[in-house]
This record gives sequence, C-alpha cells and structure tokens, in this order.
Amino acid sequence: TCRMHGATPRCVPIKLSCQDLTCSPGSTCQMEKSTPRCVPVAPTCQDLTCPPGSTCEMDGSTPRCVPVKLTCQDLTCPPGSTCRMDRTTPRCVPI
Repeated sequence: TCRMHGATPRCVPIKLSCQDLTCSPGSTCQMEKSTPRCVPVAPTCQDLTCPPGSTCEMDGSTPRCVPVKLTCQDLTCPPGSTCRMDRTTPRCVPI
C-alpha cells in the first residue's frame, strides 16, 4: 500500500492476516509468526457420518466407525420369549 513518508509517497508491505487468506475445505488459517497459513484441520466424529448399526469413536486422532455393541436392552422380544446373549449378540429365545 502507499504511505506518505514525510512529503514522499512510498510503497510499504501490508501485514496480512487470516482475513486476507481463503483456505480450501479441510483446512483452516493459522498465524505463524506474522504470516497467515492454511493448515489441515484434524477431523473429529462431527466430520464423519457412520452407517446404521455403527457409531463413531476416536482412534487416537482419527475418527472411525465401529459397530454398536448391542445388548438385551436394545432388543424387544415378542411375548413368550426372552432375550439372552449369544456370545456378543442378543437373541430372543422361547421361555
């Protein structure tokens, strides 16, 4: 930009900020010393849509879809049967 230095106009550098930088999706602007830079955004479970029957859990710094562990509390059995766990799976069995 142009600034007057006494009676003389001079070009001086503009100090850039994150407002002057447009980062691509998946990155955000951070100031490094006096320079704005685009840096990758660490993904979270808010960034991941898991399929039905699974949920998101963080594996270190990485979000992952993992199967939901069902219990008998998640299963409604018809009359005349009850829920029993078959290893890790809830099942309706006759009473």
